[in-house]
Amino acid sequence: MTDTTIKKVHCHLLTQDMSQSGIRWAGGDMRYWNTALVEVATEGGLRGFGEAYYPGLSAPLATRALVENYAPLLIGENACDATKLFHRLRSKSLAWGKAGLPLMVAGSIEVALWDIKAQALGAPLYQLLGGKAHDAITAYASGGNDVPREQLIAEMESYLERGFRAVKIRIGRSVAEDVEKVRLCRDVLGPDVELMVDAVMGHNPRPFSAKEALAHINALERFDITWFEDPVGNRDYEGCAFVRKHSPVPVAAGETAVGVHEFVPYFQAGALDWVQPDPTHSGGITECLDIAALARAHGVRVVYHSWGMAPCLAANYSLAFADPYARYLEYPTHGLPLVEELAETPLKLIEGKIPAPTAPGLGVKLNEDILSRYAFVEGSTFWP
Repeated sequence: MTDTTIKKVHCHLLTQDMSQSGIRWAGGDMRYWNTALVEVATEGGLRGFGEAYYPGLSAPLATRALVENYAPLLIGENACDATKLFHRLRSKSLAWGKAGLPLMVAGSIEVALWDIKAQALGAPLYQLLGGKAHDAITAYASGGNDVPREQLIAEMESYLERGFRAVKIRIGRSVAEDVEKVRLCRDVLGPDVELMVDAVMGHNPRPFSAKEALAHINALERFDITWFEDPVGNRDYEGCAFVRKHSPVPVAAGETAVGVHEFVPYFQAGALDWVQPDPTHSGGITECLDIAALARAHGVRVVYHSWGMAPCLAANYSLAFADPYARYLEYPTHGLPLVEELAETPLKLIEGKIPAPTAPGLGVKLNEDILSRYAFVEGSTFWP
């Protein structure tokens, strides 16, 4: 077997400039997208990757510093001991990083370790998480940001042409504006395509109150909405529970929670129909397995959050393909090139579904050309 002793741990920062196109939503404008990739390299030449999703967007330098802080705890260890090493990182940071960025970064390192273990065994990662539970899973196009009307129509038409049978769009403006947007998308997509709406209140600087969220939900119910996502602020557990209790539309949330302990209040409050963990944000593979188990125990469905680059998608999809209860894969349509360029094999949509990958590990590639073309821009920020 290939030597899986860890010899290097490094954080690569990459910048994608969106100043020409941008991504606009109710909480602001995205001008740059900073991707933070954790690389773990072994003595035998294997390279595992994890993507620190939200840290890459908003705190790239802090993310890199945390990776460098954790690295000495990993050098010389067996990368295949992913769970043991994740526990070491977490236990060594309990005094100063019980959740938030330190746990996110530790989880992204753990993803890279799982990647190496799967490569060493010559298997897709889902095989190590219980085996393949699905041959293919329905993918929903995750887009619908704030764009002019004709551009939005063209976007929805493109989803139909590509074969998507489910679409998620961003809302979060006034009730009237949101109704008009959802009406337009439903008219273009027709009655047979599932439609989800995301208010993105989890990291909106001015989140809806529970009553405001309900006003939007009640106005949008007529458009046959599969779920209403992120209705209130990310720690407003009581508000989310109030919304779910009175909502005629299923409620989804959790993409901004980090670690099992930030998900528990959702379950205790009965706040969710769908929960959205993400190993590149929520604390890694093991943490997400625990979150999914808690969700099932509380009668809550899991749909893994995936709005990053290729490593983010690969990690989330691996969990979904090993989960017999998984129904959807989130496929981001923000158009950023590293969704495809960091993947050894680009994902294919076949009759609205993505087939289970067959490559060992996560199938992530990173080379000097990518590092050069997307070199990190000092001072670039998520916000203008």
